[in-house]
Order: sequence, then structure tokens, then C-alpha cells
Amino acid sequence: MSNNQEINYQYTGDYQPETGTEDPKKRIYYPYLPSDDLKEAVNLAIALERPLLLEGEPGCGKTHLASAVAYEFTQKYLQNQQNNQEEKKWWDYYIWNIKSTTRARDGLYSYDAIARLRDAQLMGTDPQRLQDFLGIVETGDLKNRLQDKRTYRKFGELGQALQEHNYRPILLIDEIDKADSDFANDLLLELEELRFEVPETGESFPTPKHKPIVFITSNREKPLPEPFLRRCLYFFVKFPDQEKGELQKIINIRFGKFKKDKQKLVNQAIDRFYKIRETLENVPGSRPPGTSEFIEFLTALLKREDISQALKDLENLSNKLPLLGTLLKTKQDQDLYRERKSN
Repeated sequence: MSNNQEINYQYTGDYQPETGTEDPKKRIYYPYLPSDDLKEAVNLAIALERPLLLEGEPGCGKTHLASAVAYEFTQKYLQNQQNNQEEKKWWDYYIWNIKSTTRARDGLYSYDAIARLRDAQLMGTDPQRLQDFLGIVETGDLKNRLQDKRTYRKFGELGQALQEHNYRPILLIDEIDKADSDFANDLLLELEELRFEVPETGESFPTPKHKPIVFITSNREKPLPEPFLRRCLYFFVKFPDQEKGELQKIINIRFGKFKKDKQKLVNQAIDRFYKIRETLENVPGSRPPGTSEFIEFLTALLKREDISQALKDLENLSNKLPLLGTLLKTKQDQDLYRERKSN
């Protein structure tokens, strides 16, 4: 991209990838239909340079929003730009997947002190014998590594996003509520001032000129601390509304138009899906299926060569446990659905 090209960081939702589109990192992109309110929330977060915290039940589309923005910006600004390998350049987009054991520093950098100690011990042996064993080139590389501590430092996704870029990169911190209660508070400085230090190497990375656009998702498994919430913009992603036909729109853009017989199957599958959700809603310990489960469920139905048989399987879903298992992931939920379906 030309340094003189002005970028209007506005997300419109008008650019949609074909299902299964891949970027150079082999990440897959899917069509995404944001509500007007969600688009406004994204653009407000971009303008205010604040992280956008997205909450909502699993499967409502929180995680895919960041990739939708990255895809749109790629198409608007980079689709005709080519790198040295003559491949299309993609918007810088980093994904930090949070686990229960994740620490805040993991997203910034890692420093391999053990590797440095090992190299130092090797250099402390007989230099001539070491050179005879490793060779001149590898011994020279070993010396160079020891002379520069930075060779033992590796940036994490957040650390990469806080480097200087030609434009504002996108960072997704996915499922932050999986980490322990101190995790979010440990990120306050980095998210507030967008800078960090590496004490092991003495490096300091100031706030970049092009600040990252940060998306954070949470499934509300545990509450997030107040100081962290104050630094974010918040948006609750609602589940697709049945009366407005929102799920049908998602299916249309994901799969394309259907012939009459398959459309009948899709319509009945959607109706059954919402009835299952209604059955499980507000039941303690139950988890109603989300959009991702429905897409898997519908894909399984559409792969049947005999549509009439697929319709029968749908009607007899409570006795088709493998198919039911694409929607309901616990025996408790399956038993509850089957019990209420038989009443």
C-alpha cells in the first residue's frame, strides 16, 4: 500500500468473502452479516481507539467479526497491492486465543532464558572442540546469539500488534473469560497506553503511530473486573432473530440460493432449530445450540442425496442421535429435548 494512500477506517459490512476463502496464514473466512448497531459499535471503537468487548452466548458470531473487518479492509485497500512473491497482500490480523493457563505476558512476548543458558554453557566449553563439532558457521551463529539478547525474545500476538505498521492492524483477543481473574487486570497498561517493555532485553516499545484495532470476546463464563471494563466499549451480540429472518439471511449468504425441495428442508430445519433453543432456554445447566452448530446441522442434512429422507430424519430428530448430536452436545440436553418432544 502506498504510504500516501489515506485510509478511512470505516466498517460497512459490504464486502463478503466466498465461503472458505483463505488468507496466507491458511485462516478461513466466511460471510458475516452485522447488524447496523454492531457496525456502529465497531466504527465507534475504531474512532475512539478503544477495545471493543463483545459478549453474547456461544455461537452468536462474536469471534468472526474481527476477521470480517480484516477481510473488508483487505479488499478495500490491499486487494491490488502485491508483495515480492506476487501474492495478494492481506491486512495485518493477529489472533490471541486465550486458555485457562494463559498469562498476560504471553501475548506480549516470550523470552527463552533456558536456551540462552544452554548456549552460554556450550560457549564455555573448549572453543576449538566446539568449532570442530559444530563447524565454523554454526559456532559463529552461536556467538552472535549470545551477543544479542533479542534473539531469545519472541513477540506474541499482542506484541506484534503493538509494533509499527503502515496502517492500523487488527487484534482479536478471543474468549478472555477463560483466563484467571487477574488476567484482564494485568493487561490494563497495555490496553490503555498500547506500549510495553521487555525487561530481559532492556527494550521499550512506545505507543505505535498506527494503533491496533482491538476486539475482545467473552462468553460470560466469569465476570470481568471493573477497571478493565472501563477501558473498553461494550456490545452484546444478540442471537439471530427468527421473526426478522436473520438466520435465513445468514444461510442464504453462506450457502447460496436453494432449489424448491432444499429450501423446504432449510425452512423446516430453521423452525426445528428455534424450537430446540426454546426448549432449552432458561434451563439451568443447559446450553442451547448456536449458529455454528446449526450450520453444521444443516450441512449434514443437505449432504443427504435423498431430500425426502432428510426431511424424515428431521421430523424424527429425537431418535436420530448422531444428527441430534450436531446440535446438542451433552446427554442431558439430548435427554431433555427427547423427553419434551415425546410429551
